[in-house]
Amino acid sequence: MTGPSSPPDPRRWLALALLGTAFFMVILDGTIVYVALPSIDQALEFSAGGLQRVMSAYLLAFGGLLLLGGRSADLIGRRRMFMFGVALFAARPSSAGSRGRMRSWSGRACSRESRQRSWRRARCPS
Repeated sequence: MTGPSSPPDPRRWLALALLGTAFFMVILDGTIVYVALPSIDQALEFSAGGLQRVMSAYLLAFGGLLLLGGRSADLIGRRRMFMFGVALFAARPSSAGSRGRMRSWSGRACSRESRQRSWRRARCPS
């Protein structure tokens, strides 16, 4: 026999919406890389092999940071890791916006973009 059950928490839908939005942003991040490949090719004059290396580097970094984020979530807690990733993700664009936008793709712009994506990956596994 089961005892009386407590009613479901009404905030569960808010949590579902928050997690769904975070996961959508991770998926959108991958799509943006594919959409940006022609612009990267045009600005940096990469060959087809160079563009493949860009995608390989992105996917390798994504996988590695996903593992790191998952292990960190195991050690410090999923909620704390998720909030850490969201905070860093929110702080990064504001600091980049204060310095102004670069006019073309460069090594620094690619590096800055990859750091921004790493904060997104930090919150994904939690």
